[in-house]
Amino acid sequence: MFDAITEGIKIWLVGRFASAIKHTTRAEDRVFAIQWLSDSRAVVASDLRPVEKFKKLNSLINSRIAISAIAKSVSEAVSNYRNSDLPLPMKIALPATFAALPLVGGQAAGIAAFGGALGVPVVLLIFLGAAGITSIIEAVVTNPEARPHIAEVIDAIVQDERLRRTSAQMKAAMKEQPIDPTRFSVPPEDAALRAYLLGMDPFQFERHTMSFFNAAGFEAWATRKSNDFGVDGFAIHPEGLMIVQCKRSSADNKVGRPTIQQFKGVIEEQNALRGYVVTTSTFTEEAMESAQLSEKLILIDMESLVGWHAETPTFL
Repeated sequence: MFDAITEGIKIWLVGRFASAIKHTTRAEDRVFAIQWLSDSRAVVASDLRPVEKFKKLNSLINSRIAISAIAKSVSEAVSNYRNSDLPLPMKIALPATFAALPLVGGQAAGIAAFGGALGVPVVLLIFLGAAGITSIIEAVVTNPEARPHIAEVIDAIVQDERLRRTSAQMKAAMKEQPIDPTRFSVPPEDAALRAYLLGMDPFQFERHTMSFFNAAGFEAWATRKSNDFGVDGFAIHPEGLMIVQCKRSSADNKVGRPTIQQFKGVIEEQNALRGYVVTTSTFTEEAMESAQLSEKLILIDMESLVGWHAETPTFL
């Protein structure tokens, strides 16, 4: 019961932080906020002594006026918790939950009275932990208003703990000329849809493909620039990185085994959670046999792709 109450409080706090960030007036300030959260997450996850963590987190809050304003907004929302939509058991447990945190200088005990406007968010960040801070980032970057600054958003994402085993070269490729996924308007009839997909510009096809990952709730994007990994799109799953290769090919141009073997190598080398090869064609028998040897590789041919248009896939 106590664990459920604590988790409920964390979910509520994530919402308070995300709401404060989304209501900032300037898009640039949201970008600063995402970077602040990313830096704070690194501090929380570090091996620094508690007193050093507290000082570092406090200095990050004071680094910009916009961040201080967001911190103050969160403090005010938490201070008014009695009038919030929190269930009664959580309202009762909230002060004691924070007071029990093993912090220094009496900061945890003082939060029961919610004194010190800028001290409160520091305690809250430590209480949420790295996973909770990641949840705030994800709640913010799904906001369409933040997406014009997708490059800055991705810069924060690639520092995510989930990508710690991804190479520096792949992280650079993830940030190279990113662009939003876009669901293009397609004809509803089966034959017309297939003809439309076959006639799409290859880059538009990549953006269209990545829109399905975005619609499924993942932060996803395409990349304008080709890279040595053969990756055309990226999506961030709660458990790790998903990479996508798109082949807008004619119906008689099947994807062969060499393409699949190369992409399997990228998946394993980058410790990706899943890899998808999406084509408007089909795959050779040798390619399918090779793909079956990896649990991480998913092949999407024209039939499967048409199915995506009827119902957004779950991707795991």
